[in-house]
Amino acid sequence: MKKIIIASFLFCCIITQAQTLKVGVRIQKTQEMYWENGISSQYSFAKFKPNQFFIGFDYVTSRLGSAYNSNAIKQDSYLFSGSWLFNKSKPYHFVTRLNLGYFYSDLEEDIFDEVPNTSFLFSPELGFTYDFKKAPISLNIGTGFYIITAKEGYSPGTLQPLCFHFDIYYTLFKK
Repeated sequence: MKKIIIASFLFCCIITQAQTLKVGVRIQKTQEMYWENGISSQYSFAKFKPNQFFIGFDYVTSRLGSAYNSNAIKQDSYLFSGSWLFNKSKPYHFVTRLNLGYFYSDLEEDIFDEVPNTSFLFSPELGFTYDFKKAPISLNIGTGFYIITAKEGYSPGTLQPLCFHFDIYYTLFKK
């Protein structure tokens, strides 16, 4: 409970300082593996490179993708990111992004207790964003490469390095 209160307080502090707050839906595909869907948010600060530097949070899960009503392995990824947008004055932007996070694979059966099912995530990413001028909507596509830091045999088998994603953001406010 204490962690939830602290996280909520930090979230509120970040929002009050934000220049821009975007929230949306993420559709992600890991190469030759699962579809994962989830939520995404991006914040830009008024006092540091407004609308050019963003920090963000993404939660993607196969529970809303390939594992929905199937026997696919349920897996969750929690990502914190820093993004840099180029062409700030134009509606389209090339994006570089660095993600840090945590991966969890729910193997469900006791027989799999010895199989690795968690991993630290680190991934550079390249992408393209388009901001509509007449609507508070942004579209983002990107590709990332998870750098798997564990020794061979010690990382989850369903964590593949290459992923592609499509995000649809709604801008809640822009100062």
